[in-house]
Amino acid sequence: MIATMIILTLTAALVAGLALFWKNIVEWIKKAANKIKEVLGLTPDGTRTFISRTIDGFKNKSKYYYKNKVTSEWEEIVYTKAVSEDEIPDDILAKVYKQKIDVEVSTTEELKLAINA
Repeated sequence: MIATMIILTLTAALVAGLALFWKNIVEWIKKAANKIKEVLGLTPDGTRTFISRTIDGFKNKSKYYYKNKVTSEWEEIVYTKAVSEDEIPDDILAKVYKQKIDVEVSTTEELKLAINA
């Protein structure tokens, strides 16, 4: 009985942590997209998200894509935000640790799942 309660409590804490992480990422992406619209007058046509481990710590990276109206070529704008290790969900952290320093690990699919859940 006590073991079940402990497991349920830990599971609830994990789910709450994941929800908070993705909520922060979504807010950051929206804020950056609005800033792009405000400053450059562009509406991004797509977004991809990444996380990487650097010498200075962990960084979330969001790439915004838009089609240049003059040249008709795709261009990207990149925003980076430092995050602490304890903010990163364990499954994503495990992926990051499997890579070398400064290798981007895509989190776009995880973000899609979190948004659509």
